[in-house]
Amino acid sequence: MRTSIRWGDEQFAEAGLAVGYLALAAAVVASYTAPATGYELSIYAATPAATWAALAVVAVISVTVFLFVERYLAPAVLLGGLGAATVAGLPLIRSYHFYGRSDSLVHLGLARSIGVGNDPLQLFYPGSHLIATGLAKVAAVDVPRAMMLVMWAYTLLFFASVALCVWFLVPDRRALGVGAFSAFLLLPVNNVSTYLHFHTYSIGMLFVPFVLYLVFSHLIGGDGRERLVERVADGRGAIDRAGLGFDDTAAFDVELRRPVPTSYLLPPVLVAIVLVHPQIALNVMFLLSGIAVAQHAFRRFSPNHSLAGYRLVTLQTVFLVVAFAVWIATHEWQFVNTAEAMIESVSDFVTGDGSTTPRVERQGESASSIGASIQELFVKLFGVAAIYSVLAAGVVVGRLTGYLGPLAGGGSMRSTPDTAKDVTALFFAGCLLLFPFFAAHFVGSISTYLFRHVGFLMMLATIFGAVGVRYLLDEESSVSDVDYPWAEPQGRSAGRRIAASLPDAKTMAAVAAVVLVLSLSLATAFPSPFVYLSGSHVPEGEMDGYERAFATQSGGSPVWFGGVRHTSDRYEVALYGAAGAPWDRQVNPSPKKSSPVPAQAMLDGLPAYYENHPEEIVRRDHYFVVAEADRQREVGAYRELRYSAESFEAVAAQPDVGKVRDNGELTIYFVDSGADPSANAADDRERIASGGWRGATGVEPRVRAQSTIPSASIRSQSRFPSSVTP
Repeated sequence: MRTSIRWGDEQFAEAGLAVGYLALAAAVVASYTAPATGYELSIYAATPAATWAALAVVAVISVTVFLFVERYLAPAVLLGGLGAATVAGLPLIRSYHFYGRSDSLVHLGLARSIGVGNDPLQLFYPGSHLIATGLAKVAAVDVPRAMMLVMWAYTLLFFASVALCVWFLVPDRRALGVGAFSAFLLLPVNNVSTYLHFHTYSIGMLFVPFVLYLVFSHLIGGDGRERLVERVADGRGAIDRAGLGFDDTAAFDVELRRPVPTSYLLPPVLVAIVLVHPQIALNVMFLLSGIAVAQHAFRRFSPNHSLAGYRLVTLQTVFLVVAFAVWIATHEWQFVNTAEAMIESVSDFVTGDGSTTPRVERQGESASSIGASIQELFVKLFGVAAIYSVLAAGVVVGRLTGYLGPLAGGGSMRSTPDTAKDVTALFFAGCLLLFPFFAAHFVGSISTYLFRHVGFLMMLATIFGAVGVRYLLDEESSVSDVDYPWAEPQGRSAGRRIAASLPDAKTMAAVAAVVLVLSLSLATAFPSPFVYLSGSHVPEGEMDGYERAFATQSGGSPVWFGGVRHTSDRYEVALYGAAGAPWDRQVNPSPKKSSPVPAQAMLDGLPAYYENHPEEIVRRDHYFVVAEADRQREVGAYRELRYSAESFEAVAAQPDVGKVRDNGELTIYFVDSGADPSANAADDRERIASGGWRGATGVEPRVRAQSTIPSASIRSQSRFPSSVTP
């Protein structure tokens, strides 16, 4: 359709963009001046409302200008990108100490171990850790903040790379913008197995579009598309064929290809992706292998077909296979475990002993218990992704069957042959090898990794789905139909020109739809109670509480830790290095952990629970740790599914349980179980033999101001820790 919006003078668009950039600055300032002061269950709820209001203005202006004013397409896309980057960078802007729990805490410990001189090449995926430790030293920032910066940088790379991939497939500026806005949705991040915190698989997944763009460019190397800056900044839209020496009748000879910079950049990037995460490298290896097989098949059986003329990716595929094999050969302990689990899961399923997606079934049951449905969760987490998946499938099928031809207004200089169609066909061949591998993750215990691969597929769907969106825009609104100021009739009154510039209902509906999709998708970029999850914020007080508890003790104090849903091991790793790391540990003796405590034990009495524990080794005194994050997660996000507010309150009132440390973020209770004294005496002997409990340097760590509440209800004061003093 021909758009009805008429901007009159270009000052209207300029004024709108000026307001948008001012709103962006206001959003950043509002967030920066409201740093986190404690654990935040939801980063969305804790961020000032002024930030979200300003970002809403940014979204409306950037989308409106992008859709209807070609002249200002680049600054509109940039405005939208900065707004999306602001959302992705909220943990940094709001001065989070660290963002990411579970595996992220382990990665924090590994990065710190590398920073003190341990060999990073002994790790299974040291790539991102090396970048983080290097950044920490060069920029003089703490390792936790450096890791958050690395994750944010990979997110920005994902934004740019997806836009370039879409631009390759549909070579006009409107497609570049569609690709960028599609990337801003962050569809590969599902918060089930892929995240926006430091998670090596997620980092590798966000890195893949950059690899794909290099593969795209390698396939058609030498066609002039390396003139990136000129194409983006020429102000005319798609590149002009005549300006590059092509005329409408010239055939594009795919046999004559000169090497291009991207071809030389591809091998080191493939090595990098192996170091970032070998699983991602394996996925890329399947893709490239499928492409290489298809290329050789066409050259052998149909040498006159256009697919037979593209530059081969055989050497790049072999290079990646060799790099992957060498890396796995030196780290087979990790790879063999995963491979054995996959083989066992598939075998059990084939013989009828296994089931499909057991993890999904368990999470569905948990969601139902708190009043949510699996359908609701699907819409929130995967609704927009499902739309893009349908569009991506439609684009692939349409291009392969010829139902979708090149865009009429695309301005592509590649008309003979249609390289976008051919490249789509090659990548479809690659996916034919990839899909069976992903399908194996639907069964048995290996299904734990299923949603990792769903995230990978959504990365591909983002690219090809954006192409589908570009086709929809071509049907509805062509850039060439926009009315420019110089086309206005002379003598028109200012009032009529202003009235003509106001959007009609259809225009407003289009903008509202895009903003709604952006809002819904970015609302699930971080975990929050909106999707029945808790935030991944790790406040400094929580880490400090664990550090002091680990690093100080008095004669006879216990080193056994229990907790809610989790134990102390990941925090120990984050502070002192991983127990399973190839290098020596830095904590001596190691804190001992026992299984998480159920809610009923918190209600009935922790001393009796430990004294009568079925495992004899656990029958001894304990530290019982409760973080503010535990309380908010169970009561707020999980709606008391496993632990009630009453169970948390009951702990402090129990006899033989005393609070020894409470800094507002972490509360540590000493539980005198009354168990066999010999078990506690053994712990004492181990501590004395090791020379006490010290940190990596042999001295106690830094001591921060703490508020402590001495216990008055503990029996064996001889074993009560003296570390309650600040």
